[in-house]
Amino acid sequence: MEFLIYLPLGVVSGVIAGLFGVGGGIVIVPVLLLTFDILGLSIDIASHVAVGTSLACVVMTALSSSYNHYKKGALLWTWIRRLVPFLIIGGVIGGWTADQLRGETLTLMLGLFLIAMGTQLFLTATKVVAPGDEKRPSAAVIAVTGTGIGWLSAMMGIAGGAFLVPLMTSFGEQVKRAVGTAALLGLPTATAGTLTFIVTGWETPDRLPWSAGYVYVPAFLGIVATSTVAARFGVKLAHVLDQVILKRLFAAFLWLVAFRLVWKILA
Repeated sequence: MEFLIYLPLGVVSGVIAGLFGVGGGIVIVPVLLLTFDILGLSIDIASHVAVGTSLACVVMTALSSSYNHYKKGALLWTWIRRLVPFLIIGGVIGGWTADQLRGETLTLMLGLFLIAMGTQLFLTATKVVAPGDEKRPSAAVIAVTGTGIGWLSAMMGIAGGAFLVPLMTSFGEQVKRAVGTAALLGLPTATAGTLTFIVTGWETPDRLPWSAGYVYVPAFLGIVATSTVAARFGVKLAHVLDQVILKRLFAAFLWLVAFRLVWKILA
């Protein structure tokens, strides 16, 4: 019965990953937390297992969605080459930080940031970017934002698309190409975070059976079994939708996640 929960979760997270380039972790983490609560897992370890397992799933989903975006020519290689090293560094730091600290304040800050990013996307949805109008961020901006996004993403068990898409579109990139690029950039962040969660959780006394550190293998297998296939549909949907509609859907998606995070902390 437990395994049946993970299969539809994989479908939903896969579609969202392909559509928005977010890896699906924003859906996976809260559902896993609810599942672990039903199973009676201690709250002291449940959040870490949910985040660690989510990151492992994001690796596989990002592989599927980014490959399909690649086939449609929707990857911005300049951004990828410049951001990858800093996303890896941030992912390792984020995985280590999550093992050390409570996350209420960080979650509240994340929620407020997503509200701001969603508002920015919604208000600029009708702005048309002409070829050649794209700007290039400085090396310092890339280093700071890349490390910060990797850190926050690993802390929250997400791929980073919620940060990366608004970042790239703010520099004039088209939202469809930003979504595809964010899908691929979720790989280094999630991989670094997953390995760190495995290492830091290996000696945890309350570790679940059939787990590798903070990664719960049954949940990982169940989600991945459907998410990698569902991601292809999300990619097709992203390339069919109008740019303005896609931007506004993404903004609404960020608001929904943000209000959920803030409500959970303040309620």
